[in-house]
Amino acid sequence: MDNKILIDPSEDRINIAKKVSKLALPIIFSNLLYAVETSVSLILVSGISSTAVAGVGYSNSMLWFIYSLMALSYTGTSVLIAQRVGAGKDPSPAFLWGLILAFLIALPLTFFGADITTAIMVQFGASKEVAEVSYQYLEPIFLFITVGFLLEVFYAAYNGYGDTKTPFKIDLLISLTDIIFSYLLIYGKFGLPRLEVAGAGWGMVIAEVLGLLAYLYLYIAYRRPFPVRLDLGRDVLLKMLRIGSPTALERAITSLSFNIFVGMVARFGDKALAAHQVGLRVESVSFMVGFGFMIASTVVSGQNFGAGNYKGLQRGISTIVHLTAFIMGLAGVFLLLFPREFSYFFVKDSQVVDLAVYYLVIVALSQPQMAYASIYSGALKGMGKTHIPLMINISSFWLFRIIPSYVFIKFFPSPIVPWVFMSVETTLRALIFYLAYRRIISKLTSHTIKEMPTS
Repeated sequence: MDNKILIDPSEDRINIAKKVSKLALPIIFSNLLYAVETSVSLILVSGISSTAVAGVGYSNSMLWFIYSLMALSYTGTSVLIAQRVGAGKDPSPAFLWGLILAFLIALPLTFFGADITTAIMVQFGASKEVAEVSYQYLEPIFLFITVGFLLEVFYAAYNGYGDTKTPFKIDLLISLTDIIFSYLLIYGKFGLPRLEVAGAGWGMVIAEVLGLLAYLYLYIAYRRPFPVRLDLGRDVLLKMLRIGSPTALERAITSLSFNIFVGMVARFGDKALAAHQVGLRVESVSFMVGFGFMIASTVVSGQNFGAGNYKGLQRGISTIVHLTAFIMGLAGVFLLLFPREFSYFFVKDSQVVDLAVYYLVIVALSQPQMAYASIYSGALKGMGKTHIPLMINISSFWLFRIIPSYVFIKFFPSPIVPWVFMSVETTLRALIFYLAYRRIISKLTSHTIKEMPTS
């Protein structure tokens, strides 16, 4: 299969970097599109109020928690398809079970998602005004949440198979549609109703429906990326649950923890919360680069693991992690040099900008560490070792971020305190991930001697 991305252990690192970049760049551009999409949503609602900015920004953070439930089918689909492609097996069972699980998980959220999410936001420290704005934004999104979940499975299937260009093209369609319809519906242009914050939610819904239709068209008309055979092997379902459940639990607890963390910032007022959201949007450009290479590392790890090419896996991940750290380190330099200019792009409130500058300067120092944590996490998931990121991410977040922030805020009441510990925790987590990955890969390469498989 020409979609296999198998690494020769003796291969030159420049050639490996080219292979990986070819795989990762469409993913990176897809995620940058998402960053642009969410950033434009904030810019559009900033014309309404700073409360609207805080509400939409916090809602997007909470959606990360909701979409963590998708990790069960998303991660299972992506990893199993990558491993089955590497082993020369039919990917269909993993894809079909991914769709079924995604639908079953999403269905209850259609009816209760918006109410539960905004109630949690209030408990975490958001003001009632922010919660009311958030509900307006989230209501249409949850009404069509099954579409978003199914869309993620298609995305996972293409990436796991090694085709990252097609999802990028569809993501481009989704982002443009979202931006256009959000603008039209927020401000009521061309005869459309003025929905304000709710318009941003409906813009996302329209875009995701169009994206799902595009994926269905490709599968029905062209059978891409692979022909789907009606095969629902019970063993595949069990393996998907075993691989996907730890990641779903990890993302759920981590996302919930993250929103508890954001709640600490929210206690300092809507301006501090808005600054946090602006900082996240600016930093997301660097983060999405790391996230794109993390997905690439999962695909490379999964396919080479499935093929038994452990030395090649080690060589590939080593190249990816140093390349990603260099790129994200460079992004950190720009965050350090131009924090105020980036912040003013999203909001004009001088108090919000001043706080956002502190955020960006602090996180700029931990961008390379975030790269190492992301890539080693992706590599472990590709090998099916999803229980390790579960343990590391949860323990690190609480031990090195939330608990120290909670303690020190009492002595130094400022949003700068949690931002400092956010950077410290990222650094320590990167070190722990490195040690865990080194332990696993050393066992694989020392106990099993395999020749480089042929495509």
